[in-house]
Amino acid sequence: MDFSSSNLALEVNNHVATLWLDRPDKLNAISFEMWGDFIRAMEAVSADDDIRAVVIAGRGKSFCVGIDLASLGSAPDLSTASGCLQQLSHTQRCQEGISAIANCPVPVIAAIHSHCLGAGVDLATACDIRLASEDALFGVRETKIGIVADVGTLQRLPGVVSAGQVAELAYTGKDISAARAEKIGLVNDVYADADAVYAAALEMAGEIAANAPLAVRGTKFVLQQGENMTTEQSLLLNGLWTMMTSLNSNDLKEAMQAFMEKRPASFTGT
Repeated sequence: MDFSSSNLALEVNNHVATLWLDRPDKLNAISFEMWGDFIRAMEAVSADDDIRAVVIAGRGKSFCVGIDLASLGSAPDLSTASGCLQQLSHTQRCQEGISAIANCPVPVIAAIHSHCLGAGVDLATACDIRLASEDALFGVRETKIGIVADVGTLQRLPGVVSAGQVAELAYTGKDISAARAEKIGLVNDVYADADAVYAAALEMAGEIAANAPLAVRGTKFVLQQGENMTTEQSLLLNGLWTMMTSLNSNDLKEAMQAFMEKRPASFTGT
């Protein structure tokens, strides 16, 4: 796989990729260059047909403590038009990094331990599934430092938890525990520690990877596109995908043959 970074590490085993946030000395705070690294990592994943699911996890003591403010450098002069455009371009680069994760064609699972703050929540909400350790702490802290969260939390969190929960987290900037996060639906399950949550994420990714790859990709595609469609439009898209892809796949034939022979199916993604 053609990917290298001093901030992220990408490993692939048994059709499952793990994308490690790899700045343990900085508690995986996101530096400016990491936004581009996320884009390149997801491009590498998308180009590799062997990858059927992705786990995102953090090395060291924390999942992600947010943006590394020390890496941002001096702010542009916002009293000038060119400075404002420069700042907008910077913000859009950050947004594109997180959107690359949301747009990954295969399911992405976040394995969260300890801190998941600020940009860490942006990252987590861009994933399809979130699992957490008991010590995980979640916080949309931007209002506490005088800014509006602008990298994806305000756009994606409402699709994960209820409006009232979004409002409480975003307005107060308070931190919540893993238990509270599970209660409101921000995470699917809570595990004892970082090792346990990563193992659980790998197990779930393995379950996904064992299914027909084209069907999994198609399911994610229809779910994502359906967010901005009427029910009728989404049903039409769903039917077109089935007609053009599922019914013509070798995986469907393999599933039927495996059922008749009473054996596990062996899918090729073709």
